[in-house]
Amino acid sequence: PDLLPGQKPWLEDMLERACYYFMHYQTEGSSELLAQLEVNQPFPVAPTLIHGDFTVDNVLIHNGKVSGIIDWALGNSGDPRYDLALALRTEQSLFTTPQDNQSFFEGYGSASLSLYDYRYFNALYEFF
Repeated sequence: PDLLPGQKPWLEDMLERACYYFMHYQTEGSSELLAQLEVNQPFPVAPTLIHGDFTVDNVLIHNGKVSGIIDWALGNSGDPRYDLALALRTEQSLFTTPQDNQSFFEGYGSASLSLYDYRYFNALYEFF
């Protein structure tokens, strides 16, 4: 999706929110981590519809199949690698074989996630 007039790119907006949350709330992130995230941003990708909090507890399963995804409050046009990093972070014990990872990525779509991106987006999540 295209940006609306005056709308900031997703990552720029997230970094600004991370700074605000760090200054006004208790977060897991630090000022050093925030500075690293600002300087070491990943290569941009085309924005897609993302959930924004794509953790295992927001996925409903019925008879062994995904029946729904809940809690879309943070849904946005953004970087799909953020959703991937959060999904893989929350319950790593669910992804115990290469086939598990392959099935997950086939189900999610064509997005890929490097180790660098995984670490970056998990670090960003420390502020939310």
